[in-house]
Amino acid sequence: MWHPYVINSINAVVLIVAGLIVYFIHPGKPVLALVAPGLGIMLLACTYHLRKHNQFVTHTVTAITLLAAIVVIMRLNAAGEEWDTRHILLFVMGISCLVAAGVFIGTFIKERRLRNNSIYKDDL
Repeated sequence: MWHPYVINSINAVVLIVAGLIVYFIHPGKPVLALVAPGLGIMLLACTYHLRKHNQFVTHTVTAITLLAAIVVIMRLNAAGEEWDTRHILLFVMGISCLVAAGVFIGTFIKERRLRNNSIYKDDL
């Protein structure tokens, strides 16, 4: 299993890069398109504390990741439109956030079963 801080870093980079691409390809350049890169920067800033197994930061990062998934998926209005680059990038960002949240929750469950928090002590 990959470490949560690695998954967080990958997810943050996906949010930043794809979010900036969506911002620059949209002709109107709406400010709402900068929400995903902003959340990606916040997640990237928390990577150091995830590596040190700070439980408060871990739970906060999981909540921010789920919030980012909801925001990105809500912007994906694919009911009446055809899929263009913007929709594909929004879909990739949403899937990235959901996978990252799944890994975080899986790590919580695995640590709870071990009860001694030794799941990732080799990287300290």
